[in-house]
Amino acid sequence: MAVRSRQSSHKRNARNEGSLPRNAAPISVTITHIGGRGDGVGTVRYTHNYQEADYSVFVPASLPGETIIAQPLSISKQGIKARILELKSAAASRQPPQCNAFPACGGCSFQHWTPTEIGRWKYQLITHHLERVHVNAATIRPALISPAKSRRRASFHIKRLADTAVVGFHERIGAHIIDPDGCNIIDPRLASLKTALVEFAVAYLPVGSTIKAQANLLASGAGANHNGLCLYLQNNAAQPLWTADIQSALCAWSADQNLARLSIDDHDSPLTIYAPTQPTVRFGAIDVTPPPGAFLQATEHGEHSLQQAVAEILTGHAYVADLFAGCGTLSLPLIKQLSAVLAVESDSAALAALKAGVDAAGQGSRLSIKQRNLFDLPLLPDELAKITSVIIDPPRSGALAQCHQLADADVATIAMVSCNPASFARDAACLTAAGFTLEWVQPVDQFSYSNHLELVGAFTR
Repeated sequence: MAVRSRQSSHKRNARNEGSLPRNAAPISVTITHIGGRGDGVGTVRYTHNYQEADYSVFVPASLPGETIIAQPLSISKQGIKARILELKSAAASRQPPQCNAFPACGGCSFQHWTPTEIGRWKYQLITHHLERVHVNAATIRPALISPAKSRRRASFHIKRLADTAVVGFHERIGAHIIDPDGCNIIDPRLASLKTALVEFAVAYLPVGSTIKAQANLLASGAGANHNGLCLYLQNNAAQPLWTADIQSALCAWSADQNLARLSIDDHDSPLTIYAPTQPTVRFGAIDVTPPPGAFLQATEHGEHSLQQAVAEILTGHAYVADLFAGCGTLSLPLIKQLSAVLAVESDSAALAALKAGVDAAGQGSRLSIKQRNLFDLPLLPDELAKITSVIIDPPRSGALAQCHQLADADVATIAMVSCNPASFARDAACLTAAGFTLEWVQPVDQFSYSNHLELVGAFTR
């Protein structure tokens, strides 16, 4: 179906990409597959700036085989982003969403799809990326899936309105805040925090203020005088927000909520203003106090699944390097059975927390640390001379530069953890070209209704 976008002539040459007019004509499209970001994808003949061409169309909450009428929202070289206006024919695998905020909320991509089909799509995502780079995994194991309502971290957005406040997540396409009432992803203790944040915002924050609230749920422990919730509040406005009165109110509010810790941003760094005791997370036998806003695995189930997979890969090794170590999630559970661990991390606060936990447990002699940006300055082979195995857990972009150095090092075993099948496959190709074999891949799904997936790969040579 060929469609023309109605754009005024004086603007048509200003740019070829960006938002389309609100009155752009709807388009009819048949969805052929789900793209890597979780949107349904189809193809349409579309005229833009008086030039007709075939465009890919990306439509959230649509499924393969469905024919839909969609409203075009924006256009770029990648294609057209659109939203459903009318579902002309529904796929057999469509199910009613379990959350009333879907699909507006940006937290989930697949509330409308059956779990069986989601699992099949994620499996194909792994195989597709590995096949593209000609990497063969001997075994791809069944995914380990975290249970509902188990997500222990969330980034809430808060906006103070004239007579109320809204707390929730950003919408999928846009910057509006959506309140996911009845969310079946986050832990109920995080969900219950939303109401308290609304009450505080109405009572103390000036109209128009916007805040990002990073919430982590740590262990409360027997006899603890807090609920394990750690909050890090960041002011999104240019104007200063954290007056002495607001800080005092925040401390009183934190005590009422029984929080483990409350921190605010102070010149782009966290400043803890309330902490009755040091909150901790346990990695094996090591208690670590992560810094405010620190990265933790999204669910305890996912964390334990990754730790067990890494432990299996490193069986029999005594000298381990933990690259992109964070707070030590993957290496510290093993430290008592290892001769030495080299932890490398660019975040000084996370690295300090790791070291403090190990020292407090009396295992400091087994640990050495390096603060280092492994993207700009990867460890070289001579720096890995005594290392026989490596844990590497980079961000979504992967760690190709470091993998090139690992390929040249005298390392026999690598446990690669990744949150991006595409960069995992690219880095795996680098290692297999250097003689490594990808023995198996363990998918860990901490985000059941999203397009995200964790992987652990066992590489040996």
